[in-house]
Amino acid sequence: MAGIFSELQSLAIDMTKTSLPHRANGKHHSRSNGKYHSAQSEKKAKGAFYTSDDIASYLVNRVVGETSQKILEPSFGDGSFIEAITRYYTKHKMAGKLKENVYGIEVQEGAIGQYRNNWLFDPTKIILSDFIAVEPFPVDVVIGNPPYVGLNKLPPDEYQRAQRLIDSYNFKMQASGSLWFPFVLHACAFLKQGGAMAFVLPFEVTYVRYAKQLWKFLGERFAELTVVRVFEDIFPDVDVETVLLIAKGYGESTNFANYEIYPNRQSLLSGQAQKIKSVAVNSTLNGERPFVANLLSQEHLDIIDKLRAQGIIRPIRQVCKFKIGYVCADNQYFHPSAETINRFGIPDDELLPAIANAKAIKSDVGLFIKSGQVTTRLFYPNAQNLTSETLKYIDYGKSSRVNDRYKCRQRTPWYVTPGIEIPDIILTVFGDKPKLYVNSGRYLASNSLLCGFMQNRQITSRQLAASWYNTLTLLSIELKVHSLGGGVLIFIPGETDAIEIVDPGTVGNVEKEFYGEVDRLLKHGELEKAYLVGDEYILKRLGLSSDEIESLRSAVQALRRWRNAKLRKTLERIE
Repeated sequence: MAGIFSELQSLAIDMTKTSLPHRANGKHHSRSNGKYHSAQSEKKAKGAFYTSDDIASYLVNRVVGETSQKILEPSFGDGSFIEAITRYYTKHKMAGKLKENVYGIEVQEGAIGQYRNNWLFDPTKIILSDFIAVEPFPVDVVIGNPPYVGLNKLPPDEYQRAQRLIDSYNFKMQASGSLWFPFVLHACAFLKQGGAMAFVLPFEVTYVRYAKQLWKFLGERFAELTVVRVFEDIFPDVDVETVLLIAKGYGESTNFANYEIYPNRQSLLSGQAQKIKSVAVNSTLNGERPFVANLLSQEHLDIIDKLRAQGIIRPIRQVCKFKIGYVCADNQYFHPSAETINRFGIPDDELLPAIANAKAIKSDVGLFIKSGQVTTRLFYPNAQNLTSETLKYIDYGKSSRVNDRYKCRQRTPWYVTPGIEIPDIILTVFGDKPKLYVNSGRYLASNSLLCGFMQNRQITSRQLAASWYNTLTLLSIELKVHSLGGGVLIFIPGETDAIEIVDPGTVGNVEKEFYGEVDRLLKHGELEKAYLVGDEYILKRLGLSSDEIESLRSAVQALRRWRNAKLRKTLERIE
């Protein structure tokens, strides 16, 4: 996919490549060809970041108990979990049982020796292998931190094994999906009846599409599921937010997951939860995001429920459906400059007004994108009636090898961009305060933007804009839209369609002053203030009190703080 959405796809893939840091004697290590290296880029390529000692010990304490338990660490790296198990056994005066009980698997040869040569462990139980390649053997506990590397970044043999494993469960996952998914599946195959597992996983396990099938799988196989989330960034060397997944009672089933929320590492280790909720497994299967919504207070949740019950808010898809814009394959060629248009004499009727990227609407464009405000045009020839000037430009494209671009090779003729539609609404795709524009100038929009199409012609684009700009929309954005590494929100069609907005049918005739004020603020880049205008003109008119509006604003700030990696790293707390 060309344009911004191919960039987003790459960013999302990169996000899954990173596993977690382990501080071993104050240093970070990665391994290759039997040697330790400090190169950060190599660690990312291998997904080789490790778990801190205290977090490893925390998880050991939650799932290890009896001295007869067989314990497996399936990707032990520099051994943070094996060390935590050793400390646990030593504390409980059963270190002599380590040789009998502990198994470790690791694909990097350099990490193997320290445990194969340690008298505490059975060297035959320290296995050099890709975990997915190991035939299951019975254990009571599986515990660890799997690599977060995209399947398409693996060596071919490892990729094929992982894909075969996923296929064996009749599950589906794109090649850009992360290795932690088949790791968790394979771990379950080792567990005895009543067994337990504990993994450090990316927060995406709670919402990414392919993880839904995992939640159903886990709910059908474990008596107890727990997700632990900590506001303090307990893995500060990487941007990926993480959770701790604990599953107990293998062989039984549950319809719920315990959700434990902690403000910081200290409260986690001392067992002082800020909040504990029971989350229905089905809510995740249905595409909801309960592990975000339950960060809010009951007061916040009650206000949202009341607005739903009163019919004040509804999913935006009921009035407007979003799609990505057109994909031209070569931005410069298909959006020729004025000089290029003059040089080749491209006819005006083969050039359509178009917004090639979000930069084109950053300057002096308000709520309504008016005709002539954006000068970019899309080359769109009539393939049935090509002029001599058009043929020259097409030949120029061939000489520049534009026709060899992947998307061009997928279409006939290569020089006609498909999917041309004029949207009613145009929405930017990055950030927690996106700009929603009314497309008054009837521009096409590229896939650098989202294109909204009104589903009910009795509701106008102006009414939709009035329904959009208020704090309720900002709150729903936090609840429905996922973020990339570092906490940057990225809008995609399905999630955007799920955003709940004030029902445009209840808005009625909004004062001209509202539109004028929003228009002015957008032109000056004051996005937060543009949304707050709707609180006064729209929300109060619908009967929300000042206290309720303030509560909604605090809910937005609370979720932003959870999402913001920089805030988590500074140990700030949600209020």
